[in-house]
Amino acid sequence: MLKLIPQVKEINIDNSKFMRVNHIALAENLLSDNAVKDFLDFCRLPAGETNIFFEEESSFDEEEYSIFISDKITVKSSSVSGQIHALQTLKQIIFQCKGHIPFLQIHDKPKYKIRGFMLDAGRYFYSVSDVKKIIRRMALHKLNFFHFHLTEDQGWRVETEKYPLLTEKGSKRSRTNFDHKPHSGYYTKNDIKEIVRYAHDFGIKVMPEFDIPGHSRAAIACYKELSCFERDLPVADHWGVKHDVLCVGKDSTFEFVYNVIDELCEMFPDEYIHIGGDEVVKHRWNLCPHCTAKRKELGIEDSDGLQFWFMNRVKEYCEAKGKKVFMWSWELENDNSIDADLGFTKCAEMNTGDRPFIDTSTDAYYIDLPYGKVSLKNTADHKPLSGNCLGVEATLWTEYVPDLKKGDRMSFPRVGAMSETGWSGSCSYADFEKKLRFYYSYLDENNIGYSNIGTANPNALKGALEVLWFERRQLAWEGLHNIFDDKKIEKLAKNINR
Repeated sequence: MLKLIPQVKEINIDNSKFMRVNHIALAENLLSDNAVKDFLDFCRLPAGETNIFFEEESSFDEEEYSIFISDKITVKSSSVSGQIHALQTLKQIIFQCKGHIPFLQIHDKPKYKIRGFMLDAGRYFYSVSDVKKIIRRMALHKLNFFHFHLTEDQGWRVETEKYPLLTEKGSKRSRTNFDHKPHSGYYTKNDIKEIVRYAHDFGIKVMPEFDIPGHSRAAIACYKELSCFERDLPVADHWGVKHDVLCVGKDSTFEFVYNVIDELCEMFPDEYIHIGGDEVVKHRWNLCPHCTAKRKELGIEDSDGLQFWFMNRVKEYCEAKGKKVFMWSWELENDNSIDADLGFTKCAEMNTGDRPFIDTSTDAYYIDLPYGKVSLKNTADHKPLSGNCLGVEATLWTEYVPDLKKGDRMSFPRVGAMSETGWSGSCSYADFEKKLRFYYSYLDENNIGYSNIGTANPNALKGALEVLWFERRQLAWEGLHNIFDDKKIEKLAKNINR
């Protein structure tokens, strides 16, 4: 019995007849050179007479495909995306059957429109080469949506012509939480162009994230006028939610935001953009003369309402540039306060009305968290959140994931289970466990690291110790720092308002 990840929609196998595959040659197709090379490099078979043919089937959806194997292999699809997915399925079949493939028919298409992976390059910079490896790992699992988290308190990672200090200064932090060493790096516009083109070669769209108005310390360190109280601040060097955020009461802040968005839209041609919106500590806004004046001017009751106004205004600017806009979710006390078409990357079962969202549940898809907190079983058994769900996304935050080697161990096998849910609509650990031996061998064949089953599903004691270590390191320093800094700001605000 063939084992496939993610599981295909329909498969019929005739085990009485077989096709011998001792060479590979593709007929004319829509595939990019990179996609073809990826397939041929995996198969490692000599060329010969054409044995894989491609036919157009105009009635199919964009990602739908079929495979017919008899004395030849025929792939039917309506687009290059279908051809890409078919090759990924063929990889697994060829690998399992060792070139002796039963006659079969497969018809397949995804349940969800979006099947994503988020890389946080803000905390730790990942090279262009490593980003390309992540894209190939995504394609292997039929993921189609790369969420590129590019701006953070701890680093600004994308070149902007209008604000050169963002990369000259904002891309560097004096030390990291993980190894206490200086860290730096950013993507030039040419790097971004290369990454986006490479993603498109594998049928993957790219959504940049410009995280605002919180998580903006790197930008504020470069241009202090972006904050409520102009102070000389360094790029953040530690984990934690920072209390210095963008001042939304100044028109100049919007000028900055719009200029950055203009450049991002030039670099990222796909229809999506993410504008952050998470973990915005509003202590500064409550004391800031600019923000309090803006609230009075607009008749806004509180600082939560001020953030709703800010996010709506930025969303409208992005929409005018042809973008569909996402932000991180939080509990909305008033569904009417934020535009109904602003999408969410949704971290938990919270009230977001009928707004479209991508399921990024913290208890299943936050794959930077230790397996003691989010086990493989948690991921596999997770059911997509109720409501207007567009799909699922694994989120790799990187404060404790400094490189791809660690990233692979945190991602796999959890991403395999998530890909099952995103493609077929459901998964269960009971079913996924039956394919684990194959999956691990398949990851080995693709030179992808992973966590073994004892790590991915830890016992109660091991899991509790992992969580304790993680949470102690996360909270040890930042809380006290914010408390003392808030006292300084309160004194400063009193002097300003006299």
